[in-house]
Amino acid sequence: MPKAHITDISTLPLFDEISPSDCTLLFDCLGCRIREYTKDCRIRLDGDLTGNVGTVIEGSVNMYKEDIWGNRTLLSYMKKGDVFGESFSFCDIAPEREGVSFVTASSSLILFLPAARILLPCTNSCPFHHQLSKNMFAMIGAKNRRLMERIEVSSQGSVREKILTYLSMEARRQGKSNFRLPLRRTEMAEYLCINRSAMSRELSALKNEGAIDFDKDYFTLHIADPDA
Repeated sequence: MPKAHITDISTLPLFDEISPSDCTLLFDCLGCRIREYTKDCRIRLDGDLTGNVGTVIEGSVNMYKEDIWGNRTLLSYMKKGDVFGESFSFCDIAPEREGVSFVTASSSLILFLPAARILLPCTNSCPFHHQLSKNMFAMIGAKNRRLMERIEVSSQGSVREKILTYLSMEARRQGKSNFRLPLRRTEMAEYLCINRSAMSRELSALKNEGAIDFDKDYFTLHIADPDA
C-alpha cells in the first residue's frame, strides 16, 4: 500500500473505527488498488475493475444517467470519503449497460475495493474486516437517503421550488445557513433538471428579494431563525 495514503485512507468514513495499521493490513488482505484521474475523466468499472467499489480519497465524482439519444442527467455526486459503484458491483451488473457513468469533477484519487471480499469475511476472521462491512452498509443507507432527496428536489413544480429545496437540503446537510455548494453551476442545473439560464435568472431574483445571497459557489440563506 502506498505509504503516502495510509493516513488518508484511515480517516475515510469507510474505515471508521479501524486503525491506520489495520487499514494497511486490510488493504493487502482485500487486494485494493489506488488510481489517479484527471478532471472530466470517465471511470470505468468494467474490464479490470469489474466487481469493485470506488471510494473517493481526493477530488469528486459525478454519477450520470444517459439515454439512447445522449442526453444525460446528474443523479448523484460523491466527494471525499463517499463510495460509488456499489449498486452495480454487488449485483455484478455493468453500469454502462444501464446507461450510467461515473465522471471525475476534478482531479481525483480513487481507492478500489473488491466487492466480494467486503461481503465475505476473510479466512482469518479479522475484526476490522467485519467493521468494514458494517461501515459499507451504513454508507449505502446514507446514499439511499440522498437519492430520496434527489427525487424530492426533481419532483418540485417550479424552478424556484427546486432551487430552494436543494439549498435547504444542502444547508441542513452542512448544518449552517451559509455554506459552499459542492456543485458547479452547470452541474447544479443538471442535478435540478432545469435550464441553466432559467436557474441563473431565478437565483438573481431570489438574491434581489433578499431570500438568499451568494458569491460564486458560496451561499447564504436568509431565514428568520438561523438555528432552526
